[in-house]
Amino acid sequence: MNLARWGVVPYITAWSSEETSPVAVVVRGGRIAYADERAEDRDGSGVLWTRIGFSPGVGVPEFKSVHFFRQREAMRRLLCQVCGTPCGKSGLWMLSQEEYESADGPWPAPVMTAHPPVCPGCVERSARLCPHLRRGYVVLRPRRVAPAGFSGMLYRPTRAGLAPSDATIAHNDPRTRWLRATQLHVQLEDYDVISLGNMIITDPRSATLRSTG
Repeated sequence: MNLARWGVVPYITAWSSEETSPVAVVVRGGRIAYADERAEDRDGSGVLWTRIGFSPGVGVPEFKSVHFFRQREAMRRLLCQVCGTPCGKSGLWMLSQEEYESADGPWPAPVMTAHPPVCPGCVERSARLCPHLRRGYVVLRPRRVAPAGFSGMLYRPTRAGLAPSDATIAHNDPRTRWLRATQLHVQLEDYDVISLGNMIITDPRSATLRSTG
């Protein structure tokens, strides 16, 4: 699906008509589940996902909110987060200066991100219109995109019932059976730095080095 026909509304943006419905979360088989669980509630790894409606283009775009399903599909299938078209090997990742500098180690360390790729044709438009890129951004072309983790609500069994809290955990963490996911994260490894838009470079070497993971 290509959301360009509705104007500059990113593919992964949630619309006001796409609501999350209240649902009962229970414990079944040593993990959390929905009381009325359906097959599509879990991904191929068995992780439970937060339910959300699907009606893109209906209502008002909520630019600060990400649609859980479209974000996951964009990551899994390497779809452009702006126009929704397949990126394949030409996919680029645009990260804000703050996100890139928070990598686990000095530049150019592997980077974990919940932002799906961008096709080459949407890079300039993203840089111009995306608020979180205005202070500076980096464009990366990774040779390896590896599963990294999930964000969502992590449930903890207590005597009073299930206690949820916001969490981001690794994809191979055994606690995924207690997670109701909302976003998929990947790790970008062995990447080239393609562009440094308005970036404040603290180490000039970082523009020419590559992360090897």
